[in-house]
Amino acid sequence: MKLIFCEECGGRNNVPDELLEQIDSTPIVCQFCGNSMSKETIIPHKFPAKTINTLHYHLLFVDDDVFHLQLMKKTLEKEYTVSIASTGIHGLVLAAERQPDLILLDLNMPGMDGYEVCKRLKENPVTRKIAVIFVSARDREDDEQRGFSLGAVDYISKPINLQILNARIMVQLRIKQLLEQQRKQSESLIQSLRQSSMEVESEQERLKRENSGLLTILDSLPERILIESGRRRIIWANRAAQALCGMQLSEMLGRSSADIISRSGAACDECLLGSAPELPRFVHLPLFDEDGEDGGTAHLLPPDSREQPARRCHAAESAINSVLEQNRQAVRESLATILFGIDAIGSMLRNNKEFETIGRPVIKAAEQLDQLICSLLDFERRDKDD
Repeated sequence: MKLIFCEECGGRNNVPDELLEQIDSTPIVCQFCGNSMSKETIIPHKFPAKTINTLHYHLLFVDDDVFHLQLMKKTLEKEYTVSIASTGIHGLVLAAERQPDLILLDLNMPGMDGYEVCKRLKENPVTRKIAVIFVSARDREDDEQRGFSLGAVDYISKPINLQILNARIMVQLRIKQLLEQQRKQSESLIQSLRQSSMEVESEQERLKRENSGLLTILDSLPERILIESGRRRIIWANRAAQALCGMQLSEMLGRSSADIISRSGAACDECLLGSAPELPRFVHLPLFDEDGEDGGTAHLLPPDSREQPARRCHAAESAINSVLEQNRQAVRESLATILFGIDAIGSMLRNNKEFETIGRPVIKAAEQLDQLICSLLDFERRDKDD
């Protein structure tokens, strides 16, 4: 057996499997209203007979007719959990306390009628989402329209056909069940998306840290490194490359790589940039993304080995010149004192044969040292003046 609902009256029909399989050729007649149901009009097409465990659902009946209330309670409490209220005020209290799944509300009640009760239910955040079905003996045309405008989901006229009432209740509970399933699915999807988003953010942060460390290392290398996008635009350059091009990174970003390389005074054979053989050459390194597609190019220009010794010799020469310039007078005075002292000692020990044997080589060496130092100082000065 399968459970299907009539589109015309909402009635619940238990249909044998063989009849449901033949619905394309033989429409099924609704057991309540006699409407012919085709495959396109049943609500929904197929459901297992035990789709809804109705005992899990709580119904609230609000009606000033106590006999009618007791009849509804006796009739439906075998399938549902049922509460009853004989006044609008009592109905509002029970609705807020027990949070029923569905409220069946009579329109004609003394004191507070059904319209006012429905209005207050929809104004209260606690009871706003509870489905309301109006039940009334009124037959004015505007009654039904007014009820729907206040937020009711259905309208049933008295005297009530219990089978139709049960079918209408089942339709609303089925809608509630589907909405609840949809809500849970949405929450699960949102949670999954949040988790995925957190994982992506964590991975991005990790990659950002790794990239930051890598860029720091590349930035400190003496090699000149230029990185361009697949569109041949500069997206990064280390400090050595910036110094070579005489530009800040902010000035280079987005510029044509051909323009930047031409400014560097170097060439890249792979890019056909520069043809003079004496120009230093960039090493051309293609970059690829995760899919193996063109991700750009890294241009690497090793430091010129000929430049390094020249810089070191120049630095050493500058240091020597600086020392000589600062101590020129002191060197001359110290040398003059040494020579004068040796000469004085020689005069005092002129008749000492032992001193003559030792002193003469010392005096000769001091005179040669004086000549060498004077020549060095004079050469340094001439070189600086030139």
